[in-house]
Amino acid sequence: MPKKDWMVKESDLDDDQLHVFNAILDKSCIVTGCAGSGKSVLALIKAQRIQKEKGNNYQIIVYTKSLCRYMSSGKDSLGLSNNFIYYWWWKNRLNMPSADYTIVDEIQDFTSEEIGEFINSTNKHFFFFGDSAQSIFKDFKDTLRVEDILFVFQQKRETTKTFELYRNYRLPLSVAKLSQYIGESLPPFVPTIYQSKEKQLPYLLHYENEEQQIEEIVRIIKQRNFTDVGIFMPDNDSLERLAKKFEQNKINVEKRYNKDGGSIDTLNFNTPLPKVMTYHSAKGLQFETVFIPMLPSVIQHRSALYVAMTRTYHYLYLMYSGTMPDLLTKALKEEYLTTTEVFVEEK
Repeated sequence: MPKKDWMVKESDLDDDQLHVFNAILDKSCIVTGCAGSGKSVLALIKAQRIQKEKGNNYQIIVYTKSLCRYMSSGKDSLGLSNNFIYYWWWKNRLNMPSADYTIVDEIQDFTSEEIGEFINSTNKHFFFFGDSAQSIFKDFKDTLRVEDILFVFQQKRETTKTFELYRNYRLPLSVAKLSQYIGESLPPFVPTIYQSKEKQLPYLLHYENEEQQIEEIVRIIKQRNFTDVGIFMPDNDSLERLAKKFEQNKINVEKRYNKDGGSIDTLNFNTPLPKVMTYHSAKGLQFETVFIPMLPSVIQHRSALYVAMTRTYHYLYLMYSGTMPDLLTKALKEEYLTTTEVFVEEK
């Protein structure tokens, strides 16, 4: 399967998305929507419209460096002239420059103070995109729920508008159903909002040890000829260990993790090599195939794992040794597969 083009045309937008696109540019707004509802795409299309109608005095800010780089892969196709900025760089290296228009994706990852920084740096109007269910940095800082950000709007500006996106275009229904056991404070599960036609069940696979899991990932990628792969780990230490095992097996991957106060970052979203990163760095990204190995029996960082699981638009492989992760024992056996042999001859 070729890599999915996540940049959509204006003619492909649904009614809810068109309301966001067609909204006048002289009002600030906040756009909410589930994983896969097209928020990041709309953020870029909004920037395209600003550039066309108002000029280049705009800025696009995201929380993580990985998402910044990923969104940059759609820059040329939309004809955008301005670079995207990740928050730390915007604040600490660029000293929070002002712009007529400020677009922020994944707004739920920011505190009220940081949101105030965006508002204060905006000369005219700002556009925030986010989803409270994907708030995964709340364990590290006092982030705001998207629903509460409206209050910040009202304190700073009177001319604001809110939009909600209801449909999910990325996530296969089967993956959405399984991820419901993991996510926290999710809305009720409504099957009809999922528009993907993919019917592949996710895989929940048991192995004797970590080494077998690595060998299986390599085997599946080679056998299936996967070229759009994300492999996600819960933290930097486990990710570094995983990356070293790939290197020992002479398997080329691109990776991002923090080490000794710095970062190792070789991600390039224009290549077919597998991308290895933490759950948190996977925010906002999407891949045909997602592997999440070494699942613990007791899942603690549920929101982060939920985000990692919902990055796929086709295949999801969950791998563990020992006992099955506690939350997934609640899933019905018909909701996942326990062997990969079912698709050996599929292609």
